Amino acid sequence: MDRKIRVLFLPKWYPNRYDSMPGLFIQRQAEAITPFCDVAVIYVHPDPLCSDKLEVDFSEENDVRVLRVYFKVSAGQHTFLGTALNLWHFYQAHRKAFQSIREFSPDLVHAHILTRMGFIGWRLSRSQNIPLVISEHWSRYFPENNTYRGWLRRLVSGFVVKKAAAVVAVSEPLRKAMQQCSLKNTNFRIIPNVVDMAGMIALPEVAKTGKKTFVHVSCFEDKSKNISGFLRSVKELSELRQDFICLMVGYGPDWEEMKEYAGFLRIHESIIRFTGVKTGNDFVKILSGADFSVLSSRYETFGTVVIESLACGVPVVATEVGVARDVINVENGLLVPPGDEKALTEALNRMLDQCREYDTIRIKDSISDHYSRKSVGDQLVDLYRELTDLTAKKQRR
Repeated sequence: MDRKIRVLFLPKWYPNRYDSMPGLFIQRQAEAITPFCDVAVIYVHPDPLCSDKLEVDFSEENDVRVLRVYFKVSAGQHTFLGTALNLWHFYQAHRKAFQSIREFSPDLVHAHILTRMGFIGWRLSRSQNIPLVISEHWSRYFPENNTYRGWLRRLVSGFVVKKAAAVVAVSEPLRKAMQQCSLKNTNFRIIPNVVDMAGMIALPEVAKTGKKTFVHVSCFEDKSKNISGFLRSVKELSELRQDFICLMVGYGPDWEEMKEYAGFLRIHESIIRFTGVKTGNDFVKILSGADFSVLSSRYETFGTVVIESLACGVPVVATEVGVARDVINVENGLLVPPGDEKALTEALNRMLDQCREYDTIRIKDSISDHYSRKSVGDQLVDLYRELTDLTAKKQRR
């Protein structure tokens, strides 16, 4: 049996002691490749509450070695000098972290999310003479977001993307958005996020009777998720009919504001409910028990809830963003233009009429296992083998 490929992950986001949600999709990718790869993760987190200059936390999590380094944020962090110092500390923390796991000699470095992680990954790959893979998950390249700014950021990002052995985007719209921002690489790949397909289909189907229920799952960030526009559509829908319940699942920076906005719109409490965050079986119960789910985003790099819903056999009303435009069809849902509230209201009204006519098996089959842990892991490992084999051939010449 061939030796496992040693892969070093350098993520900008990763679950940490303050929040278990950021970078969860990166953690799932790391765990997905463990059958064929020896995986180590170095994650550096700025921490104003750090008791010392550096705090190190090492653990083994589902066969992945994770080294988390927390560094104390400098005073005056919002000034130019403070920002520069924190960037230097961030870089130094990575350098020291790599030195501390020197016995782990990677065959390949996989940086997640530009720009600084791409630069750090490039420096490391150059010093070790190993391939660099860059994965992007951020939505800032979309015109609707428009946060990919600054000449230095653009210069460094363009440089490291060009130097990478491969660049991975989680969806075709994200790849196009990156290339439209002049991020060019001859080896651009589309590899999706891991979705817990097994967990989504574990519960038995429940007969759906009475009022119809649809769910809106998000991180409650209105700029991208367009929750306010969705609420206006729900209000308009409630004036046409009241045979439904809308569940708002999740929590985030605009949760309070959106809850207040629903009150301002006078959406009756019998129609809309804010559940907060739901995880594990509680989340699957809500999703699989719904008649359909709704994605109202203005833009998405991926849109995990779309795949989760289809895996549960639940049809989806979604804006044409992220992965939705590739997987939603007449057999599993409805698509509407992003930002078109009239079209969204009409789609919700239409879906309420037909949601219980969909074939659950066909919905599940419409995505097969393309987004499963095994499928995504296999795609990543195939890429790693291709790059490490190419590197070995070059070194033998």
